[in-house]
Amino acid sequence: MKTYFFTSFFFTLFVVSFAQAQQKKCEAISDEFRVVFSNGELTTPKQAFTAQNELALNLGNSHDAQGITYDLAYNYSADAFNELLQSAEPHRWYIELARRVYNWKYKIKAPELIDHVEKYREAILQGQKVLVVSHSEGNFYANLARQILTFQKPAIMMASFGIFGVATPTNNIGGKKTPYLTNHLDIITSVPGSLPANWTLRHADNGGIVNHIGSVPANNFAETYLSPHYDSRPEIVKGISRALSQLQTPPQVVKSGTLTVTLTWDIGNGNDIDLHVFEPDKTHVYFSNKTGHSGYLDVDNTKGFGPEHYYSDCQKLQVGEYVVSVNYFGDSSKPARQVTTTVTISTPGSTRTFITKLDTKGHSRQLAKVVIERISDPSNPNRDGRLKYQIIPL
Repeated sequence: MKTYFFTSFFFTLFVVSFAQAQQKKCEAISDEFRVVFSNGELTTPKQAFTAQNELALNLGNSHDAQGITYDLAYNYSADAFNELLQSAEPHRWYIELARRVYNWKYKIKAPELIDHVEKYREAILQGQKVLVVSHSEGNFYANLARQILTFQKPAIMMASFGIFGVATPTNNIGGKKTPYLTNHLDIITSVPGSLPANWTLRHADNGGIVNHIGSVPANNFAETYLSPHYDSRPEIVKGISRALSQLQTPPQVVKSGTLTVTLTWDIGNGNDIDLHVFEPDKTHVYFSNKTGHSGYLDVDNTKGFGPEHYYSDCQKLQVGEYVVSVNYFGDSSKPARQVTTTVTISTPGSTRTFITKLDTKGHSRQLAKVVIERISDPSNPNRDGRLKYQIIPL
């Protein structure tokens, strides 16, 4: 019999998510594709969501008769930009930004980057093909995320992950020279080492070359690259469609639900970490009780790296609090080795990642609670009865 003690709370890292998702029905994700927008610099959450919605409007709900889920991998860059705009020479601020962002590859534990990596991993484990449409600074994040995914354990099928770059300041797209689109006016072209412009921006109505919108506005994703006034929009849609067609379907390792929790860890060879979820009615779901009243532990890994995985049953989803914990069950090595665990909690519109260290057998940490509430607002039919989700670190 495994033993476990939940006496200490520990939280080392969490990703701030600005969205509290709401929905009327509980529906598991069944689409074969996930298209994720990774935004550029000085983009507010509202602008990033607008760009994501523009992608959805232009690409549609399916590709080759397979459904598409749209998502956002948000980059928090406004503070860095405000500092640069005040300190850098006016004509060199973007070059200085590129230098700083490029150096972020040595800081791969930035919260937003970890969030992106685990978002992509979770989707691929659920059997989805993932394409990141990365704009400007987002290309740095997408490239770094791909590097981490390539070497991180447990391994995933990398042929299921792709990147389409727009206005890229990087010198590669996921280690290759394509696919990407950068227009000839974009300020990105002034960044040393960036891939060259490969599209002459023209007016959609008469085919005339655009020369007077300015190098910074030319970088705008929604208002320039996807604008109906310019000819770049259909070319981007075609490029994304080609990139989607090249992705391979991964094996479905875990099942999907409105609420999912995934545990992985960094040591194999007989290292056993366990995921524990307490449901709102106090049902304890773990290796000895895999079926709860709201969801299931469908994967219990005992040999190292994981995953262990909990998902909700959409017919039985309860409102209330779900508490997520991890426990160091055992290690074939003596003494037990310190292990770093990664727990990713996903709800509609929100993903948070928790990284923590467990020192020895029996060591447990309570990480977070997920609060699911039903909104009561009879005056607003669009809100009344919808579900609201919050992921709260403990």
